[in-house]
Amino acid sequence: MNNQQFLDVIYTHTEGEPTCIIHGGIPYPHGGDILDKRRYLQEHHDHVRTSLMREPRGHKHMFGVFLTPPSDAEHDAGMLWIDGERFVDMCGHGTIALSMAMVAHRLAPPPQDNGLTRIRFETTAGTVISEVKADADKVRWTRFENVPAFVMEQDIPVEVPGLGTLKADLVFGGNFFAIIRVPSDKQPIGPDNGSYFSHAGQVVKAELNKRMEVLHPVHSHINGLNFVTFWHEGTQPDSLYRNVHVFSDGKLDRSPGGTGTSAMMAMFHARNELEVGRPIYSEGLLGSGRFTGEILGETEIGGYKAIRPSVQGTAELIGYAKWLIDERDPVGRGFVIR
Repeated sequence: MNNQQFLDVIYTHTEGEPTCIIHGGIPYPHGGDILDKRRYLQEHHDHVRTSLMREPRGHKHMFGVFLTPPSDAEHDAGMLWIDGERFVDMCGHGTIALSMAMVAHRLAPPPQDNGLTRIRFETTAGTVISEVKADADKVRWTRFENVPAFVMEQDIPVEVPGLGTLKADLVFGGNFFAIIRVPSDKQPIGPDNGSYFSHAGQVVKAELNKRMEVLHPVHSHINGLNFVTFWHEGTQPDSLYRNVHVFSDGKLDRSPGGTGTSAMMAMFHARNELEVGRPIYSEGLLGSGRFTGEILGETEIGGYKAIRPSVQGTAELIGYAKWLIDERDPVGRGFVIR
């Protein structure tokens, strides 16, 4: 019996936020949709998730994706997003990175007449369509149309540590977010303040999940609140905002966030503060670069008014790995130190 498993991985970062792209070493069964593939991974290969996301190969804030074969002719590939605690339904910074990596490594369809490579991804939140710009010497950027984003509830009072009672909007942008504006003079968003936001996000998430049932109106497998977003005015004059997304066990998104930018645009649009077709710039925790967001149009999902969000950004390739996982090494299958 073979006790060893070899995995091929590409590493990227998107404005500081890592993506571990697992593209080889998983024998996916034929047939079934993306939810079937996720169930298969959970039942038979969840040790891959823990092995690569957690120590000794990963770290608390590592994020990753299983690049899967498509389930039908309408899609080019599947994306199953993961961190050290769970599977996540959608990820925007990772879609930017994965799309660019696929083009760079010739894993994507050929470019179209306009020079852009179009990739149709299957996700557990719905279909996501990427366009990637590349020239002779470099892959430049990804722009993707995300799944519909919508506001489920507004102005939910919640206690935020050190700031008292603030208001949260519950918004879906590929994942569920509780979005809270914080005063920049008291808790500015930046790398030096990460520990505060990590703690505050966990407190807020626990309280809201205790008080509310969070359930997607169409996709019943998407439930519960996993992301809390804190935001305030941007640090650059033409930025709409700066934000930080807190998720799972207090992980912090370093980038502006792709599903987060989608959710933020839905929130502003529902308050008549952002119109269709107006480009916006979003800043993240690290502040190294910005995403460009745009509402492509309005739509409806499950009785909720929704938007069609588009997000553009860039990622960098930072390395490759061929990992060995040996079932005789339980520590190597991942551990967490609290």
